[in-house]
Amino acid sequence: MTQTTETVVDRYITLVDRAVHEPEALQELESVFAPQATVQFGELPPVTGLADITEFYRRFYSDMADSKHVWTTTVLDDEGTIEVRFIAAWRTADGQLGSQGGIERVTVDADGLIRELRVLSLESDGA
Repeated sequence: MTQTTETVVDRYITLVDRAVHEPEALQELESVFAPQATVQFGELPPVTGLADITEFYRRFYSDMADSKHVWTTTVLDDEGTIEVRFIAAWRTADGQLGSQGGIERVTVDADGLIRELRVLSLESDGA
């Protein structure tokens, strides 16, 4: 049986939503990602290491004026695997709206930090 609980992923998503208005919040990624973590969004090449992950998110959110995620996290096993189902909505700096939903699979290390974050599926609606 799976259980739903507050996790490092919940802190991560809250942090990236904050970063749209507070870019300096990205420095806090070190509190949720392991130093040699890997992030992969869909078919994009994986990004490894805290410095490169921070830069990836800085570029990813650089043209957004607002962003909000709604999500659920479910701990799948005792080895630190978490599934995240999310919906995100945003407004770009030039006023365009967009939304996206998907599933992420996250692996957490023994210290409770994200070791791997992979977006498995995405559904997008650019408005």
